[in-house]
Amino acid sequence: MQHHYRSLSETKQQYRQIFQRQKEALDAHLKALHGNFDCAACKDEPEFNLEHWLKPLHEDCGYKSWQQAALYLIEGQLAGQIVGRLDAIEAYKRTFSCHMCGVCCRLASSDAPYAAMLERAEAGDAFARQFTSVFLPYSSRAAAMRKFPDVVQAVLQEAGQEEDGEERIFFYHCPYVGEDNRCTVYGTDKRPAICESYPETPLSFMYENCAWKPWKEETHPDMLAAHAMLALCEHLSEQLRMALA
Repeated sequence: MQHHYRSLSETKQQYRQIFQRQKEALDAHLKALHGNFDCAACKDEPEFNLEHWLKPLHEDCGYKSWQQAALYLIEGQLAGQIVGRLDAIEAYKRTFSCHMCGVCCRLASSDAPYAAMLERAEAGDAFARQFTSVFLPYSSRAAAMRKFPDVVQAVLQEAGQEEDGEERIFFYHCPYVGEDNRCTVYGTDKRPAICESYPETPLSFMYENCAWKPWKEETHPDMLAAHAMLALCEHLSEQLRMALA
């Protein structure tokens, strides 16, 4: 039986690579747009540098029109494209349905022990706060192994790397899952957003037979790309609006 485990560090690395590619593409687009405008007073400016043109410009600067055009591009065109991509991913997800195996509730994993997760939650980490609001640690790795030996072994084999004997993967369970694998706090404020939005969460592990796995694997890169572009657009939109204020 094959399993898949994408560690959080791997996802972060993949996201950074996608983010950089998206940034380079957007910068090139804005640079090309910049070439459609001119300003006599700014003709001696050095080669296009995006950060320079995201600042307030002099009153009659012709590149203010570029800032307005860039803002329209980001908020009027790219935003719509991102929403369309996310809507398509969501629509595709609706063609799948959970078959109630219960593994995602009964065996969650993290790269941090419970005490560290609590510290992260206390420090304001939204994911850690939600995670610790429902998940409890197994008393030991052996206890998790007794429940799901093949799954635990697969996770450790692909993500553990514990040559020095130090545990780097920790296992958790939700006390609110019933014998029928249904959530006993479904529809209440005890059920956090990470459960509502699963499998669109940093809970990276997916059991081989999870109904959502094909959807997750197919859409994961596109989902990361959409969120990377969304983050870039939000940042640029804020800077352009401040420059034009």
